[in-house]
Amino acid sequence: MTASRQRLLALGLLAVAIGLAWLIVIQPVADAFSAQRDAIDDLHGQLAAYEARIALKPAVEMRLAEIKRHEASNTGLIAGDSPELAASNIQNMVKAVIESDAGQVRSAQNLAPTTADGFQRVEIQYDASIPIGRLKDVAYRLETSVPYLFLDGIDLRAPESWSAITVEGDTPLQVQWTVHGYRWTGPQ
Repeated sequence: MTASRQRLLALGLLAVAIGLAWLIVIQPVADAFSAQRDAIDDLHGQLAAYEARIALKPAVEMRLAEIKRHEASNTGLIAGDSPELAASNIQNMVKAVIESDAGQVRSAQNLAPTTADGFQRVEIQYDASIPIGRLKDVAYRLETSVPYLFLDGIDLRAPESWSAITVEGDTPLQVQWTVHGYRWTGPQ
């Protein structure tokens, strides 16, 4: 083997040794540093996002206080994110009041809601049977409830046989009325 071939072989072995050292030692360390740098950059981005959110805290607290003030001023309004939910809340209240005074709700029909000036009028038409002696109490409890409810279009029908009326006043009257309340929908 000639000297030039020995040099070439030595240089080849040196290149292979350097390549192996690069692959086994240097490249993993460089990759670890690169991954660490990327993680640090990501954490700096997250920190900046958190600091931006923290800077918004006074504005968020102000908005929350405004919403709470607005909510407190709406105590007489029906709760519900939609007219259907508000109508359901009204129906639950009316049914509880009527049934607590020995009455019976025969039917309830939701009427189309109307909206004006940020308020939505939610109406339900009822057909109920309420004892004569308790009609005044039921009407009073409905119209003085919170949230506020209003009675409209009241139609009362007594039994055909007045002799069926007892002294205690528990003879049922057929009552048809519309109960409505208002819910806040916000400025239009």
